[in-house]
Amino acid sequence: MIQEVTHIDELDGILYQDIKDMLDKTTLENILFTTKVMFVDNNELIEFMNKLNEYGYEEVALDYVENIYDKLVLDFSKLKFNENKIK
Repeated sequence: MIQEVTHIDELDGILYQDIKDMLDKTTLENILFTTKVMFVDNNELIEFMNKLNEYGYEEVALDYVENIYDKLVLDFSKLKFNENKIK
């Protein structure tokens, strides 16, 4: 579930938009293992995934995809469908 942030100090990580212009392989590696990276929109996430792939972190990119999928599946599993309305 997406957590609503009401104040910038509540963020527990770094916004991708704040680091994307300085990302090289070394910086990316340091960030991956020390900081949560947060995305404002899907385009940022896709750009980040491409950076991971470009710098040889295909497995990390795959982990991101798997985690996103797991969260979506869990969220969808909570939905209740009325079988009478499905035709």
